[in-house]
Amino acid sequence: PPLAAGPGGGGSHKQWGALCDALEGTGLASTVVAPNLFGYGGTDPWTASRPQTLDDSAALVARCLEALSVEDAPLLVGHSHGGGIGLRFAASFGACGIAVVEPNYFTMLAAAEPFDDDKAAEAARRDGARDVEAFCGRMAAAAAGDFRGPSWGNTFHEFWIKAHEHDLWKDVHEERKRVLLGTTVPHTAHEIASIWSAAGPSAVRDLGALAKLPGNKHLVLSKDPGLGSRRTLAGLEAVL
Repeated sequence: PPLAAGPGGGGSHKQWGALCDALEGTGLASTVVAPNLFGYGGTDPWTASRPQTLDDSAALVARCLEALSVEDAPLLVGHSHGGGIGLRFAASFGACGIAVVEPNYFTMLAAAEPFDDDKAAEAARRDGARDVEAFCGRMAAAAAGDFRGPSWGNTFHEFWIKAHEHDLWKDVHEERKRVLLGTTVPHTAHEIASIWSAAGPSAVRDLGALAKLPGNKHLVLSKDPGLGSRRTLAGLEAVL
């Protein structure tokens, strides 16, 4: 089948270079499409007066597939925000399968039905929803000031990357900080807005559509996720 791969926030098609190289000549994928999201590579930045949404990004992927004359339902692969877009694309346009790495479609947690007969799953869903709401609130507050300052960097780092209590933002190498603050971290402002706008009925709809999706569905988690995101990712694992 064709494969469509979505990059994480602040990333581009280059994130999937190794995957494309590994698949070349294997016959496992008829074609591999790794679109650049709005504002990356040759893709025009978002210029509409309203904030962009998951639907906008999923439609961008659909247009890329159409432009390349890809007609068969794709296998969706995505990381972080690319994973959230992949979930929305699969629910809206269909897919033959999906594999997402730590997707950020967090509003699915509040949209999911409670696990009345599974206390562990319900605790993961409930606590994960609380953790991500607090995280997004802190990110929004940091964005209202100077998003290049330590507040934004600390918040992002502690949620997604910080694996141990002693691993502090101040210990991150300066070059790594420059990359995070210059590309990855500021881009999360748009991600949070698009994910938060996918709350409520649209997230409920997507959960229902994904439950009926044919083919395999895989949620991939890192071996040692960030301290702040662990319960949230455990909640997504239970919900998905």
